[in-house]
Amino acid sequence: MKFKQFARAFAPIVGIALAAAVAGCDGATIKLNDEEGKKLSDLDLSGAPPEELVMAGPDEVQVTQGDKLAITVNGDPDAAAKMRFTLKDGTLGILREGKLFDRDGGKVAVVHVTMPAPKGVVMAGSGKIVSATLARTAKVTVAGSGLVETTTLDGDSLELNIAGSGSYRGSGKVTALDLTVAGSGAAALDALRVDTAKVSIAGSGGVAFTSDGEVDATIMGSGEVKVKGRARCKVSSMGSGRLVCETPVENADPDDGDATAEPSNTPG
Repeated sequence: MKFKQFARAFAPIVGIALAAAVAGCDGATIKLNDEEGKKLSDLDLSGAPPEELVMAGPDEVQVTQGDKLAITVNGDPDAAAKMRFTLKDGTLGILREGKLFDRDGGKVAVVHVTMPAPKGVVMAGSGKIVSATLARTAKVTVAGSGLVETTTLDGDSLELNIAGSGSYRGSGKVTALDLTVAGSGAAALDALRVDTAKVSIAGSGGVAFTSDGEVDATIMGSGEVKVKGRARCKVSSMGSGRLVCETPVENADPDDGDATAEPSNTPG
């Protein structure tokens, strides 16, 4: 097992998770792009629309595709009044005054954003982002316990990073998938078909998707990767984790650990 491979894969999103945890502590000020954010009424929406979206907090963001940026806020009035925004270097930031994981007694604001299909989406905290689609080349990061959902994907490549107990749900098709999970997070991609996939899991996370192409998985811990279809699967593993495919799985490191590589019992 090449531990440097894990370090390169997981270091960036572990850093994001630690930053989110620190920002969520009592007395900490949440900032995006070094800005604390401003009220929606004070935000200048007249410039070029953003390409990326960052949500920090416990609230919900609904993204609709459009050429011009538009934002409305509803939901709980108290939570909505605390929403703050940043717009800098092509990134729209959405946050709430207070802590990342503080739902304020269950009160949640719902932010409706119209923008071009995002090239980047970051969910830091316990909130939720729903976007109908993403750009053809896109990156999604979930740091914390939040959820990102994409209902209709049609892209060339998707880089997906999950740190913590958060999750991502997606459907559609992507040519290349690069997926990393650090922790107990999950990627429910049963309705997503990919041509090639590179998957790295450290911890107890779970991943499921469909492929008839090449799948290369690296697993450290008890995580599980399930692949539907006739993919050619290869695994490098340490621990009790599993790569389960409908075709025979090649073990790239047969002498490392006790993780299993096995075909599923699903009829082909």
